Amino acid sequence: MSKPFLLSNLIDLQDLDNEIFKLIDEKSKGESVNILKDLEKKYHENNSLLIKKKDELKSYFEEKKILDKQIFESENKLKNILEKLQNPKLDAGELQNFNLQKSSVENNIIDLNVSIEKLNNLNAEELLNYSKVENSLEELKPNIIEYSKRIQSEWKDLDNNINELEIKKSKLLSTFPEDIVKFYDQLKHNGVEVIAAYKNEGQCGCCGVNLTSSELDKIFDSKYNQCPYCQGVVI
Repeated sequence: MSKPFLLSNLIDLQDLDNEIFKLIDEKSKGESVNILKDLEKKYHENNSLLIKKKDELKSYFEEKKILDKQIFESENKLKNILEKLQNPKLDAGELQNFNLQKSSVENNIIDLNVSIEKLNNLNAEELLNYSKVENSLEELKPNIIEYSKRIQSEWKDLDNNINELEIKKSKLLSTFPEDIVKFYDQLKHNGVEVIAAYKNEGQCGCCGVNLTSSELDKIFDSKYNQCPYCQGVVI
């Protein structure tokens, strides 16, 4: 023979729901989550700042790109000349010609490097600020990765705990009459904060209102022992 249902069982159900809600809430508001949110906020702010500073240095980067390309091409040209100079079959005229080319290309590379140095000096302050923001982004990345991994581990544990509580809740609900389950769900839907609580002397355990003896009599004579002020179940 099954045990008779007691309204006090609603307190156990409510406690399980509260524990589940607390764990779910922790997934979105836990310490690690808040730290990660702050890190990601800083990252996005710095990234936006970096884009802004890069746009301010647009002409610099365009000119630098041209000079880098010219240096690359000149260095390849110099490499080819040096390879040709290794040929023992070169006559005096060819040797002189390649040496002149070599000297010209080397001087051109020196001039290009000087141009880059001047370009860097002209934009020194802006480049320093750009570099600081860029370094800040790089420093944030390891921390973001670390806390992302930490949160994944924490959420795995939380999900396991939530699953265990959901199983307990399911087993408990299986002992409830159908009308009680509907009643409980309706109270939750209506936003009743404390669904069931023990009477505290002459006070409602759900909302703390002082109840008269006649109000208490009406409560305990009603089907679900509901407080007239908060609709919570008084046990």
